[in-house]
Amino acid sequence: MALGLLAGIIAVLYLAAIAPVVDLAREYGESVDDLRFRLQRYQKVAAEKDNLLASLEQIKAAGQQDERFIARDSAALASADLQSMVKEIVSQAGGELTSTQVIPERKEENFTRISVKVRVNGSTNVLRDVLHSIESSKPMLFVENLNIRPIRMPRNPAAKQSQPVDKLSVDFDVIGYMQAS
Repeated sequence: MALGLLAGIIAVLYLAAIAPVVDLAREYGESVDDLRFRLQRYQKVAAEKDNLLASLEQIKAAGQQDERFIARDSAALASADLQSMVKEIVSQAGGELTSTQVIPERKEENFTRISVKVRVNGSTNVLRDVLHSIESSKPMLFVENLNIRPIRMPRNPAAKQSQPVDKLSVDFDVIGYMQAS
């Protein structure tokens, strides 16, 4: 019975004092191993920092040189550029630019929308050339709110038949985008 009592006391002592310490040491060992693994992973990422920063700078530089967007620092300069582009496109097509009006810019996600309201007089061929040049230009430009009206020519009483109307008055908005800073 004494041996059984001694074995019971040893078992209780082991369960009360030694087993928790052994379990705690095992948990600490696992935690240290996990932290060592994380430290190695963070050191590996930190070693790649310079390469990643260089890549980020290249991406930023490429984004700033992106030909799809109007490359200006302010919306006012971008609007002036857009007006001059439209003026050049219309004059190359042989049309008559009667007015341009800047529409206030607005933010759309990560971009600034730059718009100009345009009024042009010209033939259907002029209209075709202007729209084609705008839609295929760089930076990318878009046409919205297209409104086409014929310009009525006064009838010549000497001519018995009416002349075909080939002169148009066209209103539209030209939209370009600028990357937000």
